[in-house]
Amino acid sequence: MLLSIQSSSQLELKPLLSTLEYVFLRPKDTLSVIIAASLTPDQESKLIDVLKQHKGAMRWLVADLKGISHSICMHHIYCENNTKHLGKCRGD
Repeated sequence: MLLSIQSSSQLELKPLLSTLEYVFLRPKDTLSVIIAASLTPDQESKLIDVLKQHKGAMRWLVADLKGISHSICMHHIYCENNTKHLGKCRGD
């Protein structure tokens, strides 16, 4: 199975806060990362260079994280009784 970095595709990007922006580590808008929009052009260039050099160390999808138990990656939201919710809460 290929890691997502080897078979990267263009993703639908969600809107960001005005303080953030997308940059891409590969052509054709692939391998997107989110950085601070307030960086100077020199800072942004240096950051992108470092990210490109080490892109193999990053995991681009949850599927790339091997050996991680789903129980570690999951979260629980505990609700008080009589709370309106769409799902089930502990104690219901």
